[in-house]
Amino acid sequence: MREVIIPFSLWSKIEDIRDYLIFELKLSEVAAATRINRMEEFINSLKNPVDYVLCRFKRWRVHGYRCAVFENSWIFAYEIFYGGVIVRDIAHVASLAG
Repeated sequence: MREVIIPFSLWSKIEDIRDYLIFELKLSEVAAATRINRMEEFINSLKNPVDYVLCRFKRWRVHGYRCAVFENSWIFAYEIFYGGVIVRDIAHVASLAG
């Protein structure tokens, strides 16, 4: 197993997503918490020694980040370092399509 590092800035984005789910999409707090918990489990699954392909999106590819897709809607960009991964960013697929 390898270490997964999640910077504060990414946690802040995940918190913003939770608020978006509750206040904009009108999900219940329980439903939003369930979705966020699944995201966190997915992030923790990056500790397994299976790596996704390099990102096809230029803003991440130039840094050598790999992209992991969560529930066909969210993309996590991460980089590999000796002994682990650093999750650098998250974006909704629709925001990257344009």
